[in-house]
Amino acid sequence: MPEQTPHPSHLDQSDPAKADVRDIREEADREIEAYRDLAGLVLLMPEDRWDEFLRLTGATPQGDEVEYRGVSFHKAPVTAVVAQEGF
Repeated sequence: MPEQTPHPSHLDQSDPAKADVRDIREEADREIEAYRDLAGLVLLMPEDRWDEFLRLTGATPQGDEVEYRGVSFHKAPVTAVVAQEGF
């Protein structure tokens, strides 16, 4: 029987729940909708998608931060829109 190597799921950067997301703005919108309490919510935005996000939302950044739909987004070295926790 051949030895099977487990798939390293922590390296899989695609979330099956977001397979039908059209763009980074929609990904951000879905992440916002996942939270009930938006007060103090900070979401991290992938650096390589930052300019696209700004273009699609029309939001004006203050350095590496921007307010969108009542949520603070920070440009960060992440691979997907995620909540800032423990930073």
